[in-house]
Amino acid sequence: MAAPAVIVEAVLDSGALMAYVRGVDRVGELLFRAAEDNFAVAVPSTCFIEAYAGLHSDDERDMLRPLRLLPVVLVDEPHTDVNGPDDLPIIGGMAARAGRSGAGHAALVAASHSAAVYTALPQQIEAVLGKRWSIVEV
Repeated sequence: MAAPAVIVEAVLDSGALMAYVRGVDRVGELLFRAAEDNFAVAVPSTCFIEAYAGLHSDDERDMLRPLRLLPVVLVDEPHTDVNGPDDLPIIGGMAARAGRSGAGHAALVAASHSAAVYTALPQQIEAVLGKRWSIVEV
């Protein structure tokens, strides 16, 4: 019997990850609600990389590891098969519109799951997905 499909209702971008590390309640509340209501929160691997690069201390960077281990967090890896499913050109095009690789990857993941995006820079996501997309500023 196949495992039930995971429902992704939200995507965290790099800024949302850094906000979480710095104690912004909105992100923690989302993760708590995901656990209670049995849905997943996707985080593009690109956004984790950007967050690790953007945090200033080892203590802050160390706070991302437990987040990656949460059962409600789904780390999204891009498909990279040049002869098959290949997300890299799509992410690159979206990143060009957004101005940042993580924002491009977050937009693709959000579009793939019809999920809300939690971000510190909503204009970057709006540049790709439009103003009508569900975007939560943190």
